[in-house]
Amino acid sequence: MVRHRKVPDGQAFDEYAAKLSRDLRDEWTKIHGRFVDLPVNVGAEEQIAILSRAVNGSPSDDSHTSAATAVAASISSGRPEFVKSLADLLAGCWPLHSATAALLGPISRRRFGQNQRSIFGFLNSAEPFGFREFLRTASEGMFTPDRLWDYLRVNLEPAILSSPDGHRWAVAAEGIDRCAAMGGDELHLRLLKTIAVIDLFRERSGLVASEAVIGSCFPGTDLADAMRQLVQWSIIVFKKFIGAYAVYAGSDFDIEAAIEQEVAERPSLDMALVRSLSGLQPVLCKSHYHRTGALRWFDMDIVLSSGIEKHLETYRPAEGTIGQFVLVVTDGGETTSALGRKLRGLGRNDAEWDMVFGVADNTDYLLNLAREVQALGRVRAHPDLQGDPVARREVSARLAGAQGMFETEVNRAFERVTWYSGKHPPEVRPLRQVSRMASEFADARYVETPLLHNELLNRIKPSSNAVAAQNVLLKRMVSDGHREKLGIEGYPAEGGLYLSLLAKTGLHVKVDGTYGFHDPRASRKDPARLGPLWNAAEKYLKANHQRSVPLSEIYDLWAAKPFGVKRGVMPVLAIAFMMTARASLAFYRTSIFQPFVRDIDIDYLVKDSSTIQLRWMDLKEDARELLSGLAGVVRDIDRQNALMNLEPIDVGRGLVAIYDRLPPWTKRTQRLSSYAAAVRGVFKKASDPNALIFNDLPGLFAVEGKTDSDAVIANVREGLEELVSAHPDMLHRLRSNLLAELQVPNASPNAIADLRSRAENIRDLAGDFQLEAFVGRIATLQGTDEDIEGLASLAANRPMRDWSDADIDRAAVGLADLARRFNKAEAFAHVKGRKDKREAMAFVVNVAGRSAPVMEEFDVGEAEGEVVDRLVDTLASQLAGSDRKLILAAITRYGARLVTEREAETDRKAVS
Repeated sequence: MVRHRKVPDGQAFDEYAAKLSRDLRDEWTKIHGRFVDLPVNVGAEEQIAILSRAVNGSPSDDSHTSAATAVAASISSGRPEFVKSLADLLAGCWPLHSATAALLGPISRRRFGQNQRSIFGFLNSAEPFGFREFLRTASEGMFTPDRLWDYLRVNLEPAILSSPDGHRWAVAAEGIDRCAAMGGDELHLRLLKTIAVIDLFRERSGLVASEAVIGSCFPGTDLADAMRQLVQWSIIVFKKFIGAYAVYAGSDFDIEAAIEQEVAERPSLDMALVRSLSGLQPVLCKSHYHRTGALRWFDMDIVLSSGIEKHLETYRPAEGTIGQFVLVVTDGGETTSALGRKLRGLGRNDAEWDMVFGVADNTDYLLNLAREVQALGRVRAHPDLQGDPVARREVSARLAGAQGMFETEVNRAFERVTWYSGKHPPEVRPLRQVSRMASEFADARYVETPLLHNELLNRIKPSSNAVAAQNVLLKRMVSDGHREKLGIEGYPAEGGLYLSLLAKTGLHVKVDGTYGFHDPRASRKDPARLGPLWNAAEKYLKANHQRSVPLSEIYDLWAAKPFGVKRGVMPVLAIAFMMTARASLAFYRTSIFQPFVRDIDIDYLVKDSSTIQLRWMDLKEDARELLSGLAGVVRDIDRQNALMNLEPIDVGRGLVAIYDRLPPWTKRTQRLSSYAAAVRGVFKKASDPNALIFNDLPGLFAVEGKTDSDAVIANVREGLEELVSAHPDMLHRLRSNLLAELQVPNASPNAIADLRSRAENIRDLAGDFQLEAFVGRIATLQGTDEDIEGLASLAANRPMRDWSDADIDRAAVGLADLARRFNKAEAFAHVKGRKDKREAMAFVVNVAGRSAPVMEEFDVGEAEGEVVDRLVDTLASQLAGSDRKLILAAITRYGARLVTEREAETDRKAVS
């Protein structure tokens, strides 16, 4: 039995399945076979009559009537009695060309025109190449079929390619493009467009592209050469059985068969392709972001119902992603209710991320649409299409249409989804409300996240400019924490970071007239909710007090649930935490204890947080006495350190600071007592204040396993005092020896001034570069340790920082030699006309009983001359009246006695 169906909206029966998948369209076609379409529509003549009344034109001549006659004759072929009346109707459609008027009705009834375009819609359309644009821009002529082609191609080509007319349209479009590539001019292209649009709709219009009809579209133009050229190019062909021209197809590729073959050979679905086609974007937790300043998001995905368990096992969120919303599509025939029961309680809400599954109604056809897109994608790469541009165009159009349809259906599926998440009750929400649900999950997971509204740093990876500003701020925090606004002037980028992350949060405030870092737990106000972070870090450090904890572990603690702090802001929070808890924290760089946080430590921290370590210092009661005694040692030796806080970290810093300030030679020399060397060895290896104070130093001076605090304190004091004085004592010895060799009686200011005067007297005298350098330094000598270091470095020919014990000996000998040469130079000052500052003398006498004469050379300085003169006067008064010979003999024997006594004393010291 044949059933009839009314179609009040003018659509063909299969149009209702146009947006379904290919398999469902085939099922719909089976139903279509039981019905007969009886379209309720007006005839072509009636449409042309309506069109002629709608277009009120006033042609200047009757040249258009010949075109109307030719078109009417083509349409009414075999019915001559209708030609005259139809020609009159077509002529009344001016300025529409008669061929155009005859085509508009059939075009409006095609699939791409139904419910979208109508004749009057075309007449009133303001689209490009439309009728209204023609009326506005053209001063003469008619709206010919080639203009109609341009209008259809610009505005409706995607829809036409996806319709049953798609193949023939692709053939025509390819022919036009090929004509342009082969050098066709405007006439060739207009001819080809005219033939293409007439031939495309000839079954419904009855109009064919005969020579008469084509000629009527180009009145007064010789078309013979152009038509012959198009035929030679194999772009058009003359069909004798209809007496008209048509665009040469040139393609026999069966797209439908190729699609069926691909589906049969590869029925499995590529879910990666499905995800890419879906166009799903991450879901932002917007309200959570506005409240906390931390941007978080959920992934979106589509998964087959048979692959849920595997997806749960393999899914791992990217950094910054806190979960996933998954639309589950059935592929095993389950009903929506059955799938919901399966998902209830299956969602994952563990300590790492949230997993939410969704079920939507009527999603079965999504898989078929995806398979069709997958098949078309493979057909497009078919080898037979490489030389068939027409088929390639049609396949590409079919693929684009199928992809658009799939994305539309995915969006439609997400409009009403039932979401399942762990033990939470199911929720029905459309896609536009999923962001609110994502924020609810973020709030529940990160209940103690701090409120830090700074878009530059409160993110996973800040920009390079933000990192540069952060580094400046961090260095300001460790060096200028006592200053208002950390000493930042004006409004640089680091100033904005300071205001939002330190000032607004209450971390850096003025207390009792002094600026400093403030523990957020110390007051009721904690505007940024940082107290829980401080508590967690302190608890973790106390639990691991037996070791130094890398800062990266604190980062991981803060990044995890329930805080969720972003990596970009962690360095600022870490330094603030260290500043507020500095009395209880030991600080390490690359596992080496550091008494203070310096600029260089910031460079290490921002590059690799694991290179910075912290350790909680837990002071026991039985160590108070030892700690107090060592604090006294620090205060006595380092007068600049008042050591107000009696904490292990402060005492340890004070002790290590004393050692760190020792000159390099003191850290290397072997000329120390055993106590001093032992204390130095402990400090050289010290890496932990706790271990240094309570383990290393007591263990160094333990007797039979027992530690006497007083003995430890005394020995440490003695050792440190010797270490501190070792370098100054060495310089004092060098100074004393040098002054003795230069025959300077003491180191008083007057004696040093006299020595400088002596040096000025012999400048540029000797011609010896080393001696001249020595004289130059003596000329500016003040007697300070720095002066002696410079002279000793000159004598040893090595800078003080590189000295060893052997260099000390070399410096002592070198200074003695330079002093001797200095004295010798003074004796010859008169050579260059300078005043003699010294007198060189020699004593030689042959003493009875000695095998060799007694000899001694010496010189006397200018300052000593007065003493010599007084002695001479005394001797002269005492020896006045004696024989001259006897006086000289007495002076000679007394001089020999002085020399021999000095030699005997020297030998006695050498033996002892």
